[in-house]
Amino acid sequence: MPFTASMTMTSFAKPTPSATGHPSPHPSHTPAPAPAGHAQHPVVTVLHFLFATTPGRVLLLAAVLGLLALFSAPCRRVLGPVWRAATGGLIFETPGPWDSTWLYAAPERPEARPNFRGERYPRTRWGRMPGYQRMAVRWAAVGYLWALVAHPLVTLWATAVVVVYVVTVRLVHVVHNWGLRKAAGIFAAGAAGLLGYEKRDPARWIAVPRLRVTMLPIAVAPRLLRTARRLPRLGDRLEHLLGALAVPVLRVPLDADDAAVRIALDAEITNKALIQEVADLALARLPEGPWQASHRHRDLVIELTHPKRPPAQVRYDAGANQAYPIDEVPIGQSATGWETLPLKKKTPHTVVSASTGWGKTTFANVYIAHTAGNGGFVLVNDPKRIGYLRTFGDLPNVVIRSTLDGWIDNIERFHAEMNYRYTIIEQYPEIEDNPEAYFQPWFLVTDEKGSFTSEIKAWWKEQGEKGLPEPLRLEKINLWQGRAAAMYMLDLAQQANLDVFLDSDGRDQRMARIAAGPQTRSSWMMLFPGIAKVKALMKKGRAMLGIGPDDVKEVQLAQVSIEDARAFAEAGAAIAEMENRARRESLSAFMGASVRAGTSEGLAGQMPSSVPGQSRDGRSGELSWENATESDFPINSGYAGNGSTDMSGAASFNTQDPSENGQVNGEEWIIGVQAAADLLGISRANFEKSRQRRAIDGETRRGAQPAWKALDLQEWRSQAPRAGRSAMTED
Repeated sequence: MPFTASMTMTSFAKPTPSATGHPSPHPSHTPAPAPAGHAQHPVVTVLHFLFATTPGRVLLLAAVLGLLALFSAPCRRVLGPVWRAATGGLIFETPGPWDSTWLYAAPERPEARPNFRGERYPRTRWGRMPGYQRMAVRWAAVGYLWALVAHPLVTLWATAVVVVYVVTVRLVHVVHNWGLRKAAGIFAAGAAGLLGYEKRDPARWIAVPRLRVTMLPIAVAPRLLRTARRLPRLGDRLEHLLGALAVPVLRVPLDADDAAVRIALDAEITNKALIQEVADLALARLPEGPWQASHRHRDLVIELTHPKRPPAQVRYDAGANQAYPIDEVPIGQSATGWETLPLKKKTPHTVVSASTGWGKTTFANVYIAHTAGNGGFVLVNDPKRIGYLRTFGDLPNVVIRSTLDGWIDNIERFHAEMNYRYTIIEQYPEIEDNPEAYFQPWFLVTDEKGSFTSEIKAWWKEQGEKGLPEPLRLEKINLWQGRAAAMYMLDLAQQANLDVFLDSDGRDQRMARIAAGPQTRSSWMMLFPGIAKVKALMKKGRAMLGIGPDDVKEVQLAQVSIEDARAFAEAGAAIAEMENRARRESLSAFMGASVRAGTSEGLAGQMPSSVPGQSRDGRSGELSWENATESDFPINSGYAGNGSTDMSGAASFNTQDPSENGQVNGEEWIIGVQAAADLLGISRANFEKSRQRRAIDGETRRGAQPAWKALDLQEWRSQAPRAGRSAMTED
């Protein structure tokens, strides 16, 4: 285009001021946009980056210096340290044989190798890192400083988050290492020497379960529990609180059923003998055993797990109730299935040692539900006055005593029945082979055996007597002779001691032994002498069961609800009635005599006192089949359920006039409502209200006035607030 004046004038015209007072740019000063469809040349873009931007100039300078270093030795000597520092080099000198390279970490230097003069080798973790890692760290530090200057607020917040995360991770790592050392430190020290892992962190080659906070039970002295139980009103609650004491503990749960420990092996370790030695060391040194080891070749791991253990929970249900006979009591499951108490075959008498809250009452409920539910007759001595009354109160085939006089009555009753059965067995020895075919199985259950024994001894001392109390002497005889008469005993205690066994002979008679919860060493030695203490899982219901002196295994004790236990026991009353009828027929056929029909009606499924071996106190042994009369079968004598059981006294009740002295055949009888209220220390109105809510077992009438035995009234008063269906709640 030709140059014209107008173009000249336009090109050199002064800029006109804008509204703000500043001159507006001339249109010719504004760069014209690139024509559509025409991109800038790549060479122009690169040159513009190298010469017109700061990063490009730095890169250009580095390239120029690098080219100079390739062809100039002095330049290399000057720029070499700077280059190594920028790219992650360790030293400003030529790397030696023990230094790291840019791609690889520093090699291991044998400790026994002599150190030559002037030879150096890195000793720190930073010095042993590969060069690219150090380069990344250095450039990250440069980038962090730039971000701190350019964006300080965001950078500080990000820094705080990263610091919290790192500190948390490190703290978790430290705590995990602490738990690892505490749980497997002894094993780790030995295994590291075998595998050559002395310089490695054990957490990198030993994997254990994560730390957990668990509640560790505190074993409370039985004497303290007995003292708490005697406190008025708060005694029962305080005892349960003391039994439930526990402290939180941070620990590696190696005792869990699914716990596993894994040991990582290097691929170079192929020596089978070495691997087996490490596995054997783990089996010997890892706590909370037993363990079993397996070597997984492809995974390069030795894995240790627990052998199959009992299930986490076991329920006693109708299936278990019907599957096992009365003398095979299913009390729980081991890893292989149900475990039973072989009462008739091996162990007629059982002892359970368990702290408060560890399942004694639940175990006893299962025992009573099975024995009473399959036609047995159960006597219960209950010093705590809870649990059994709520479950089995007012049942005809379960007699519960919660007073000292009641305990003594139960023992004497059990002993008298056993003696009377022995008189029949001595006359007819064939009965001994199968006593259950002729006698109803009886069971004597004593809870809190230590407290029970202490109370009996204190009572004996108050009587001015010395030596072994008579009830405890009878108990020992019951242990020796009960099995042949189909009579069995169960004792439950906080800890096994002399108050439970009385002597070594008493211990040997109780060959079914169960330990649950925290056990003192002396208690364990009492239960399982000669066997190293085995620690079961600290879980309610988990216990060690011993049948005989040497067979000890881990079991999960069965649980049963109060409603189910009562239902089983109630059904057992009808079973007992049917079986007792068959026993009468068998015994009468065996002895060549017969029992007149109808004599056992109304006895709640129990045998009449005149049937040999079925007496409730043993004093009706003088009766014979030939001279038995209707008066020998007192239908309402009160022996069923929780009433007292003097059958001979009831049969001859009319021989004396109780209105004159209140004594009949040596038994104290209370005549009239006011006399009963005075005996119990309550008002007449309160007595009548309580009597309407719950009947008194063994009540009879003398003329127009009701009459009771003193023991029946005391037991009724002791049990009335808790017994019966209306008070049934889960324990």
